[in-house]
Order: sequence, then structure tokens, then C-alpha cells
Amino acid sequence: MSAGPRQFWVRLHRWAGLATALFLFIAGLTGAVLVFEEELDAWLNPALMRAAPPAGGGPMMDPYALREAVQRQLPWARVDQLPLRREPGHSVSLRLAPRLDAASGRPLPLAATHAYVDPYSGAVLGVRQEGRLSLARQDLIPMLYRIHCELALPGIWGRLLFGVIALVWTLDCFAGFYLTLPTRGARRGGFWRGWKPAWLIKRGAGAARITLDVHRAFSLWLWALLLVYAWSSVMFNLRAQVYQPLMSAILPFDTSWREAPVLPRPIAEPGLDWREAHAAARAEMAVLARERGFTVDGEEMLMLDRRRGLYGYLAHSDADLRSRVGNTGILIDAASGERRGIYLPTRGAAGDTFSNWLGALHMAHVFGLPYRLLALATGLAVAALSVTGVMIWWRKRRGRRRQLPAASRMRVTR
Repeated sequence: MSAGPRQFWVRLHRWAGLATALFLFIAGLTGAVLVFEEELDAWLNPALMRAAPPAGGGPMMDPYALREAVQRQLPWARVDQLPLRREPGHSVSLRLAPRLDAASGRPLPLAATHAYVDPYSGAVLGVRQEGRLSLARQDLIPMLYRIHCELALPGIWGRLLFGVIALVWTLDCFAGFYLTLPTRGARRGGFWRGWKPAWLIKRGAGAARITLDVHRAFSLWLWALLLVYAWSSVMFNLRAQVYQPLMSAILPFDTSWREAPVLPRPIAEPGLDWREAHAAARAEMAVLARERGFTVDGEEMLMLDRRRGLYGYLAHSDADLRSRVGNTGILIDAASGERRGIYLPTRGAAGDTFSNWLGALHMAHVFGLPYRLLALATGLAVAALSVTGVMIWWRKRRGRRRQLPAASRMRVTR
């Protein structure tokens, strides 16, 4: 490798690392915690997350009756979700929608974004405002999630910022990998022999060498996973701006789930009620299953999107990547029940399958506990790589500054 190109990539890696270090440090630490988001939330907030069966036993409420019971208890919000999957001993989480102003059709202020409901009695156990900046027990995990995704910045600015950081991180993954490759001189004894030291941490070395080795070796051992996390972060935060245009040039996507237009005014009352919509969605899902060759083994949720005049129906199938939660989806017209869009984790367009794998790997929703532990370790490694990268830069910068006076004195004596 000539000095010129390599020096360019050194500078690119240095400044990309410095620009992203703080953000990736925060994302790495919060991401490591969020690997066990559900368990930590249940431990911190058992009153919200747990629901014990009645003393004498008894079945869980019919989902239609459950939704109506919640709606009666929360007249200031709309309950536009029908919970079709309920787990014994667990509360049901429902996202709340704002009521609409009768004159303008605009959404009214919403006191909370989620309600937690006892599936046996229909009683609302509590409500929560998503992403509120608070250290209270019930707000802690949602706050960490908001910091992880958008640095808790207002509006869309946090996601856009993290999207740009993720894009720089993606490019820097390739720059960093290139810089680990052996130079021409180091390759004289063979490529692998010259590259092998980059994968190892030298025993008995000084602090500076160990810092460099940790930074380089951890980056190499985790390189593929770091790239997955970087590019999936671009997908989450810059999907329309960067991810979709680039990936669409390589892989086909089915965009019908996202492309339905927003209506001039949200619908107040859908043409199909909840029971009719549920029946229509089931029928359309059965047709889709025959068309695409998958089997539905459980129902997840029926949701009303008033802004687009659609019902969304989610089920669990053998096309799903997650074992417990279903993301096999279909959209139907809220007035006619006709199919308007689909969402398949697999068995659909190749781009959707690739994207779902990226998302599932990022959120540690596949491969069970071993992968979750690996994801936790990777989050901590991202934080460590950010710190060691800054340490390496600072040590070299300090070394260059010490050399400047000596160089100046040499020029004077000459």
C-alpha cells in the first residue's frame, strides 16, 4: 500500500471516529441495556407489566370487550387497537391515539401514549408517556430507548442526526478495516503473517500498544456485526432518504405497507366495525398465506389507522423471524375490507427479507439468549472502541505537539 492513499484513509478514519465517538458511546451503552429491555422494564415496573389471574381462576377477557372497557376508562383518548395476543400473567400494552377536534379534524393533546391493562378484568393498571425525560421507575426504560434512538432531541432532529452518524459509521467500518490490512513491507513474509498481529493483543506491552491493540482487534473480531449495527441504524433513521434508494438499486421491495396516502381528513368512524374488520382481515390473510406459502399460527393485533382509512392486521406465521411476536401484516380498507398492502418478514420481496434480518439482528430478536449476550457485548464494545479511538488520537496529538518545538529549534540552528 502506498503512503498516499493510506494516509488519506488514516485521516478519514481519525476524523470520522472523532465526529461519531460521543454518539456511539451513548448508543453502545444504552443499546447494551436495551438488549434486555422487556425484562428490565418488568423488574422495574411489576405493577404495570404483571397481571395475576383471579384467585378462583378464570379466562382472559374477550378482546372486543377488553378494548371497549379500556375506552370507557380513558375517554380522553382513542383506543384504536384490538389486542388479539394476550399472555397469562402479563398485562396488555395498548398504544393510545388522540381524539380529533370535531371542527378542524386535528388531533387534541394526549395525556399519555400507552395504557397497560389487566387482560382478566379489563382494568387499566396505569398509563405512560413514551420517551418522557424522567428518572422515575416507569419512565426509565422508555427514556433510555429515546436516548438510544434520537438522543432525546425534539422532533425529527435526533433521528436525522443519528442517521447521519450511522452513515458515517458505516463508511468508517470499511476505512477501519482497510487500515488493519498489512502494508507491503509487512506482507513480505505472507499476507496472513503480516495481518495476524492486527487480530491479537500483545502481552506485556505498554499502555499505548495495548490501547491500540484493543481498538484494532475488537474492531476486527466484531467487524461484520458492527457493520450490521451501523447499516441497520441507517435503515431505522434514514430509511426514505438513504437506505431505501440505495438498497432498491440492488434488491426489490414491496412498499405497499408504507405507500398508502394520508387522507385529507382522518376518518371519525370507519365503515367496518371492529368485528367486521377482524373477519375481513382474517379472510385476506388466509388468501395471502395461500399465495405466498406460509402458515398463520397465531394472531397479534388489529389496528385502525384513521389518517389513512385503513385497518392493519398483524399475525404470527412461519414467515416471522421472531418466535413470540408476529410481524406478518396486511392492510385492508376500513370501509370495504379490500386488501391495500402487505408486510412479510420473509417469503416476500428480497429487500424486505434482508431489511427484516437487519432489524432483528440489531434488536437481538433472533437466535435466543446466546445472541442477546453477544449483542450486549457488542454494545459495550462499541462504547469501548469509541473511548480507545479518542485515546489513540489524543496520545498521537500530544506526541506531535512535543515534536513541534524540537523541529522548530532545528530550523533555527540551521
